[in-house]
Order: sequence, then C-alpha cells, then structure tokens
Amino acid sequence: MKEILKKSNYKAILHSKRANIYYLEKCRVMQKDGRVVYLTESSDENLFWNIPVANTTVILLGSGTSLTQAAVRVLASAGVMIGFCGGGGTPLFAGTDIEWMMPQSEYRPTEYMQGWISFWMNKERRLETARDFQRARCDFLEKTWGER
Repeated sequence: MKEILKKSNYKAILHSKRANIYYLEKCRVMQKDGRVVYLTESSDENLFWNIPVANTTVILLGSGTSLTQAAVRVLASAGVMIGFCGGGGTPLFAGTDIEWMMPQSEYRPTEYMQGWISFWMNKERRLETARDFQRARCDFLEKTWGER
C-alpha cells in the first residue's frame, strides 16, 4: 500500500498528449496490484480490464458503476479527471478537476509557436533568449526574496 502513495510519475504525460477517455457502466473500478482495473461480471466468468492511467485524461462513470477509494487515490495521483454521469454519458452530475488546470489551458495561440520558431533556428538568438530568461528569473528571485 505504501508504494501506491509515493509521489507519482504518471503526470509526466501532458493531458493534451493523453489518448484515452473511458465511459464505464455496469462494472466495478478498483485498484489491483498497483493498477487500476475495471471488473465486468457475467454468468460464466469475471473479467478484469486494465485502465492505463498515465495515458488517460477522463473516466466517465455511468449507471451501475462502483468505484473504490484505492482506485481514486491512484487516479488522483495520475491527474485523471473523474466524472459521474447518467446513462449515455450525459448529463454530468459531478466531476473532478485536474488540480487547478483543465486540459484546454495547455493550448496556446499559433503566434506563440511562430515567435518561438523565429529564434529557435538561430543558435546565437537561442542563446541570447536563454540568457534573457535566466536574467528575468534572477531578477524575479531577487525582488521576491528581497521583500522578505
């Protein structure tokens, strides 16, 4: 159990780069052997399916779904949004936010990329820009720590 609560590397993948959104209903979502799985039950057998949390942005839980606290801990450490919804995926009754940032806030206007690429291909301008950033960081630190 202690290894699950350690600081996670799951958040290394930006939410805009994650590929998975799951809608689950009539199943159990749980933590098993350090993984998050969902269990489907039939009259013949029970099947476990792995949820790749590091590459998942949202899990929508529909009717007939149960969720364990251990699974929520793993999902939260990976920054996965959890939504509780009715049949068919709507309406969303409640949802969790990814810390303080929604995935849409990662996107920037194309002008940012155009400005970045204008200096990136020039070695001297790239070095000059890096120095400008370092100076700005030092100025900020001096100002911030100087006020204390």
